[in-house]
Amino acid sequence: MGVVISVKVELAEMNCGRCGGTYAINEAYREKQQQCGGSWNCPYCMVGWGYANNSDNAELKRELEKEKKRRKWAEDSAAARSKELNQVSKKLSAQKGVTTRLKNRAKAGVCPCCNRTFKQLADHMKNKHPDFDPKQ
Repeated sequence: MGVVISVKVELAEMNCGRCGGTYAINEAYREKQQQCGGSWNCPYCMVGWGYANNSDNAELKRELEKEKKRRKWAEDSAAARSKELNQVSKKLSAQKGVTTRLKNRAKAGVCPCCNRTFKQLADHMKNKHPDFDPKQ
């Protein structure tokens, strides 16, 4: 009792440039050789045919990989700068709040060191500097 195996293979028709012989090779094999820069021999005259190792396809793949690495580096760098900018912005906002609070306290006559109120400082700020705005 035998086993029947059915296989479908797509073949690429080839014509030898030397002897003129026509033959076929597996299309998947031909595509792989084209991508990797491989070769095969004519079954009649044994002349080698194929694709060069430094084909345009391989060079383009190398360039594409370089560009992908550059893009990833640029995206990572931009993300780091954005995070750094956000942190600096938060620090600046906090510092503005502290400065405004101290100015408001000084305008009200409160000493920033001992938290005591001095009527003379409050009167001085009110009389001599009526346009003083702690928000600036």
